[in-house]
Amino acid sequence: MSLGKYKDKIFTVEVTDLNNLGYGVCRVDGIVTFVGGAVDGDKVKIKIIKTARDYMVARTEEIIEPSPYRISPECPATRKCGGCVYGLVSYEHELELKRRYIEGAMRKHRLEAFVAPVVSDGRVWGWRNKVQYPVGENWEIGYYRRHTHEISGIADCGLEAAPLRGIAPFVAQWLKAHKLPARHIYLRCGEGTGEVMVCVVTRAESFPYADEFAAELVKRFPAVVSVMQNINPKDTNVILGEKWRLIWGREYIEDLLCGCRFKIAPQAFYQVNRGCAELLYRRAAELAFDGACEGRFVLADLYCGVGTIGICAASMRQEVKLVGVEVTPEAVENAAYNAKKNGIDDADFICAEIGDDFRLPEAVYTADAVIVDPPRKGLAGGLINTLADAEVRKVVYVSCNPDTLARDIALFAQRGYRFEAIEPFDMFPRTGHVECVVLMSRV
Repeated sequence: MSLGKYKDKIFTVEVTDLNNLGYGVCRVDGIVTFVGGAVDGDKVKIKIIKTARDYMVARTEEIIEPSPYRISPECPATRKCGGCVYGLVSYEHELELKRRYIEGAMRKHRLEAFVAPVVSDGRVWGWRNKVQYPVGENWEIGYYRRHTHEISGIADCGLEAAPLRGIAPFVAQWLKAHKLPARHIYLRCGEGTGEVMVCVVTRAESFPYADEFAAELVKRFPAVVSVMQNINPKDTNVILGEKWRLIWGREYIEDLLCGCRFKIAPQAFYQVNRGCAELLYRRAAELAFDGACEGRFVLADLYCGVGTIGICAASMRQEVKLVGVEVTPEAVENAAYNAKKNGIDDADFICAEIGDDFRLPEAVYTADAVIVDPPRKGLAGGLINTLADAEVRKVVYVSCNPDTLARDIALFAQRGYRFEAIEPFDMFPRTGHVECVVLMSRV
């Protein structure tokens, strides 16, 4: 059925839902319609701007009756930037929407799951310890406008952690004054230590006036301990290239997490919300150790990054043998250093890519618990089978994508694992993302 006849037509509708992309959801003549600028509970006048085979997209023309969940935007860039998809609703309602999103993902895979209320550390703004701003041809910076490659021109995002404020505009102005093109400005900080890393991503290997840049930057922002250049000459949407150059200071920053101190390389994975990460990691450790007897406990941490989850967990119990696996060599080096730095002596970290043909380290076969924290694409099906064949008793799954989490839980269930409640953590306030942790036990 062609829906083209609806194009450019005006309708008055009741918005019944708000999805994780920030679109209100309604029906026009029974056809699912996604409405930009609307939230659930709104009565709005809309204009159809796009039709597809079985759905339509509209924009809000007029708010006739506002939703009780609607708020005035707290960020001036809300309508120009595509990041904060929940910027028009109260934070309490955002948490409930995220819980419902997870429930919906479970239903798609026919899983009957209890989804607990979403846990938050209470911060809505100022939580993000890593930002990456694209730089335009005229040195304008800011996130891209929604569905475009047009830079918003607004930096110092409200989600940005306090130690990073003001740095990106300063760097952009300095680059413009010296006519030095750049692809991105990449900032990272340790909220627990206050240390800041500044990295400029360029196409060219040369960086004229690099010493002068570092001197002016550190003078203006004394918290900066690392000034780096990343070279990425490829025509790609991937932000970082493979080559790094230290301009000034150290090649890493440090942060405090769950009472442990961590060394973090620029390319290594580290949770962007320290406060919520502490809550999540403590809960993951509780699930891993629950019901265990005293004595030696073997804990495997797959996709371990710089070792944060495993080391934090190992610091909470005596006699833990820790085995970590990570694909990034610099992260593996950091993890080994971090374990020793925090008094975790019985630890091994292996550099390997975890794919379908991945061979588990021998210690994992005897692990009392395995923690997995994969990227958004989830676990490789072969890894699930390998863990099941090894009869691993406990798998603590940390996920940043409810859809792939649901898919993988279903695969584990087919291999004889039962799962407990889905416990969400709001690692990414105001955005459409949510983190979950779930315990799966072998039946």
